[in-house]
Amino acid sequence: MKSKILLSGLLAVLLAACTAVTTDTAPSANIDNISRDVNYLASAELAGRNTGSEGYLKAAQYVADQFQSMGLTPAGVQGFFQNVPFRSASWNGAEPGLVVKGESDEITFTFGEDFIASPSAVSEEANLEAELVFVGYGIEAPDYGLDDYTGLDVKGKIAVILSGRPKSLPSEVGAHYASSYNKRETAARHGAVGYITLYTPEREKRRPFARYAEHRHEDTFDWVKRTGEPGSATPGLYPGVMLNIDAASKLFNGTQQSLEAIFSDMEKGQNPKGFELPYRAALSTSSKHQDILSPNVVAVLPGSDPALKNEYVVFSAHLDHIGKKEDGQIYYGAQDNAAGIAVMLETARLFAESGQAPRRSLLFVAVTGEEKGLLGSDYFAEYPTVPLQSIVANINLDMPMLLYPFRDIIAFGAEHSSLGQVAENAAIRSGLKLSPDPMPEEVIFVRSDHYNFVRRGVPSIYLITGREAQDPNIDGTAMQVAFLKESYHKPGDAPDAGVSYAAARQFTEINYLIAREVADAEDKPSWYEGDFFGDLFSK
Repeated sequence: MKSKILLSGLLAVLLAACTAVTTDTAPSANIDNISRDVNYLASAELAGRNTGSEGYLKAAQYVADQFQSMGLTPAGVQGFFQNVPFRSASWNGAEPGLVVKGESDEITFTFGEDFIASPSAVSEEANLEAELVFVGYGIEAPDYGLDDYTGLDVKGKIAVILSGRPKSLPSEVGAHYASSYNKRETAARHGAVGYITLYTPEREKRRPFARYAEHRHEDTFDWVKRTGEPGSATPGLYPGVMLNIDAASKLFNGTQQSLEAIFSDMEKGQNPKGFELPYRAALSTSSKHQDILSPNVVAVLPGSDPALKNEYVVFSAHLDHIGKKEDGQIYYGAQDNAAGIAVMLETARLFAESGQAPRRSLLFVAVTGEEKGLLGSDYFAEYPTVPLQSIVANINLDMPMLLYPFRDIIAFGAEHSSLGQVAENAAIRSGLKLSPDPMPEEVIFVRSDHYNFVRRGVPSIYLITGREAQDPNIDGTAMQVAFLKESYHKPGDAPDAGVSYAAARQFTEINYLIAREVADAEDKPSWYEGDFFGDLFSK
């Protein structure tokens, strides 16, 4: 009896070994398929695929049809579709107001010159008057010795917050703490009822206030929770405003420290301390709302392993772009992100036609609303169509920079979890290498759809091509920088303007190898011990 048990156990081990990755190369991706997908999705017919537009809905149906033709299983709410409810807010014929009141004077600030704001998606009419408290950067990061609210009482008051973060924080950690979302949540947790953000000299150098002011009449866009609240809103907190440097300095007249002195301390690496300001602010806003539906498109390739098939490796790629402008100019979005969708579709096809089903299930999600603020992926991560705890990894495809055949890949987030090693394994098997993030100052790890999975504790990476071209005569760095400067979010990002389909084939095959290893491995991906994001979100 005991020998039979041992034999059965050995057989099970051997069978499990047979289901692991047995080849060092991926099946060959089809350039014609990728080219067809990019050319249709980035065509004039789809008019830039703006969220909820007719062109976007055509794109969503196209992706659903491709999933169906591969034999994938619908995994949305209505077939392949998961409709995302959005709310658009626009100014209701009147500009917002901001008046600052002192003991003996009153300052009326001018919208577009002194301050900017966005229409509220929370309520159509809102008014607030409260005392002001300066809270420095408005950051609580106990592991880094920062607590800007120490000794301050902001309950029922308006928090006045510097934009940015201390230089002492690592770039990605700092980007997390410096996000508007995090600062709003921190202010609300301390009882603040509103917030005012102050422009800084560093931010002015990076992007002048006047450039932001040019967009002051644009609509606010947000997804809507099942409770009816906007997904990005902070309950109990009045919509924020942002002051330029000259206007902001007036809040510090007669206080213990001028804003100029605070900026000087910041330049020296000192973290500014908060204090009460001798003013009240009166804010008013009026907006009108419109409801919009735009679907995520979701399909699954079921896993084959009885013990692992209920775990999911998620591929995500955003389907939307920024649409058609009032002057009729179409922003086609070929690289951003028709190319990412096309790579995802071809990766799905390689798995569907491989003859070797993955052990874990693969979930393919074409998300909407990325260009509006990563909204469709946030909705999906909040209301996933499979149990959240069953999602073991996310591989994100966003503007993969298919400009030339390449010798290396970049995986944003590789240093945070075991997915980084998986990406490096795939690169090596493809005769390539994994290169470090060439632009850490841009903190890309927190700026694409994968981050919404990270915030729910899911190990994630975001892949693009590297900057080393196979052709020694091509300067990959120069080509990527030129694309970002000349074509990114511009009409020039068109399918006939430099999409390399040889690079697309390489990139698809690498994604296949990454997903194959994750899907077939005995152990699911894990955060590295002591990783900031793993410790913060996965527990």
